[in-house]
Amino acid sequence: MKAIKILFTGGGSGGPTTPLLALHESLSHTSNLPIIAQFWGTRSGPEKQMVEKTTMSYHAIPAGKLRRYWSVQNFIDPLWILLACFLSFFKLLAFRPQIVVSAGSFVSVPVAYACWILRIPHVIYQMDIRPGLANRLMAPVSSQLLYLFDETRQGFPSSLSKQKIGPIVRSEIVEGDAEKANQTFSLTPDKPVLLVTGGGQGSVGINQAVYRLLPLWLEDFQVVHLTGNQHEVMHFDDVNYHPIAFVNTGMGDLLARSNLVISRAGLGIISELATLEKNALLVPLPNTHQEENVHLLLKQNACFSISQDTFESTNTDWWKEVLANYQTTEVGKNLHHFLPSGGTQVATNLLLTMVLKGDMEA
Repeated sequence: MKAIKILFTGGGSGGPTTPLLALHESLSHTSNLPIIAQFWGTRSGPEKQMVEKTTMSYHAIPAGKLRRYWSVQNFIDPLWILLACFLSFFKLLAFRPQIVVSAGSFVSVPVAYACWILRIPHVIYQMDIRPGLANRLMAPVSSQLLYLFDETRQGFPSSLSKQKIGPIVRSEIVEGDAEKANQTFSLTPDKPVLLVTGGGQGSVGINQAVYRLLPLWLEDFQVVHLTGNQHEVMHFDDVNYHPIAFVNTGMGDLLARSNLVISRAGLGIISELATLEKNALLVPLPNTHQEENVHLLLKQNACFSISQDTFESTNTDWWKEVLANYQTTEVGKNLHHFLPSGGTQVATNLLLTMVLKGDMEA
């Protein structure tokens, strides 16, 4: 075997993309053989921009979605899914990866079934507590499940091989340098930093509330606001307000510098916060799996949390409580204890073992 060929699939947002980038990085550093990797994602998601910063080649795959509500797209998307199945099959034949790793997203589903037909091992990385529909659809034809929470196991077939691991994060996060962030983002060294993020694509709900809350926050913090690529930045004239659409490099430095992080409750960002033992105020996206993520973390005293309605309300008593407690609380340490480090290397070793086993059986 001259090289290891591996395919990563997923995207649609930064959450399921970052752990796949972390695995590619770790495999490249750990393997004694060269790694030849491709990433297959959506046409319009932020993952393309993220992958282009690596040595992987990026390929867009049609992504149909199985909606459980009325939409005209329900009549069109089956055609996209069928096209994706054909493309996946022939692209897999052309690339011939030894293993495929997916972290959610409907773009991965046709690929998983094509892997099953071609007898290529397929691995699912399930981050959230409640398994998403895409991962549940892939489970019957997958070889291995990697997951973070005990509560997740029961959502997958008993026949599927499963292993609980810690979060998979990039070395950029682990090695974050707070002083470097001061230089990169023009931050004052002696004033606390509040980082606000709605994810790679941003969040209208969070952004609108941020603009109203800025005068209150700027009394005590420098505010770094990640607005997302798809949202217009409102002008706010204050030297301590730093709106940024998207951070391509330096996110680890920025997290290391942050004293408090306000975020949605996807496991991508939660995993990074856990690694760095950061205090987080989570605002889960209403009526989604994120509320279940927060519910479990609150039982472990591993985060602060408020609802979207409270965040958008004119009542700011919640902020007074967070401000009074964030420096003395143990929530950041509790989060790290609940989601301990080491998952990246465990997953890397497992993938290399599966590749070696497959090569020996071939």
